[in-house]
Amino acid sequence: MRTAFVFTTLVLFSFALRAQEVSVYSVKNGKGDLITVSADTLNMGEIYLDDLSSEHGVLLINLTNSGKKPLLIRNVTGCCGTNIKTWSKAPVLPGKQSEIRVEFRIEPKPQRISRTVTLESNALGKPIIKLHIVGLVMQRKQANELVL
Repeated sequence: MRTAFVFTTLVLFSFALRAQEVSVYSVKNGKGDLITVSADTLNMGEIYLDDLSSEHGVLLINLTNSGKKPLLIRNVTGCCGTNIKTWSKAPVLPGKQSEIRVEFRIEPKPQRISRTVTLESNALGKPIIKLHIVGLVMQRKQANELVL
């Protein structure tokens, strides 16, 4: 029963992350190359302490080469305990997508989540892109509890 609940929660959480892809961050250089990232701010939303699992600290960032030349991702770094597990070392061909897997640990206490992932590429117009990860870990309120 518990595994079914956790699985359902993870599925709903993945749909919530995909719903956050409202804004598109684009970088254009002098040669017409264009990088499109799913969103410049990834909002994880509210995570309750009793629902917290190791999967909440795993994100996939999708980027697309919308230009006419191959895109080279030189380096991907994360701040303050943010681990970049995988990213494409091979050039991303025009019209193709690449995925960056980001992992970090979320402490089991009420807190704000604020992380930054920095992407360095061969885009001449703006070769450094900063992606922000935000969210909130909070305790579920009780039935007769008021929140001010």
